[in-house]
Amino acid sequence: MTPVNGRATLLKKRLRLAALGIGGAIYLALGYLASSSTHPPLLAVLVTAIPVVVGFIAASWRTPFRIPAIVLCAVVLGVLAMRVDFLLSHAAWLYFVQHFGAMAALGIMFGSTLRTHESALCSRIAKFAIAEPLDAHYFQYTWRVTFAWTIYFVASAVISLGLFFFTTLEVWSLFAAVLTPISVPVMFGCEYLIRLRALPNRPHFSIAQTIESYQKYVNSRGCTE
Repeated sequence: MTPVNGRATLLKKRLRLAALGIGGAIYLALGYLASSSTHPPLLAVLVTAIPVVVGFIAASWRTPFRIPAIVLCAVVLGVLAMRVDFLLSHAAWLYFVQHFGAMAALGIMFGSTLRTHESALCSRIAKFAIAEPLDAHYFQYTWRVTFAWTIYFVASAVISLGLFFFTTLEVWSLFAAVLTPISVPVMFGCEYLIRLRALPNRPHFSIAQTIESYQKYVNSRGCTE
């Protein structure tokens, strides 16, 4: 690679990161605006609802009852489209159910795999991320990581519940729409740094590889069911 091509590639990466950062900041701002107001702007609600809608459709597509699930999603979206005023006046409740439900569900999903070191969710993901066999010491570490994520999600659900009912909507929205999306990559980053120290001279994988390995794990479960 020539110096000119190298500088061009570096510039593209920096521009891509800047675009992602700006897009992420706009999304967080819209999410806070949509969830902290009793009558939020329609644009803010639509933009922040897109990931949720896409997630539901993707989950419906993976179920054994694909067609009924997709039809149900379409019916729900149609009803919400016809009741936009109702949606806007109850947007805070919808965001609360979404946030609390997601945190509680993830807590249950991670916690339900803590029976043994090798059955822990992070242990299963590590098997897909690392080609070589892993020993008991590595699985002990990934079990602890799974436990940490379980505590994180359960605590987030409890905090969300308490803030929504016992503080102002603005305080809850700051936690749910801003602090939660920021804290997740912080958790990933802290775990990676701890892993480098706790498991030196061992194979490691990035956040992107973790997400890719989780997708492989989900796909493998779908093939065996």
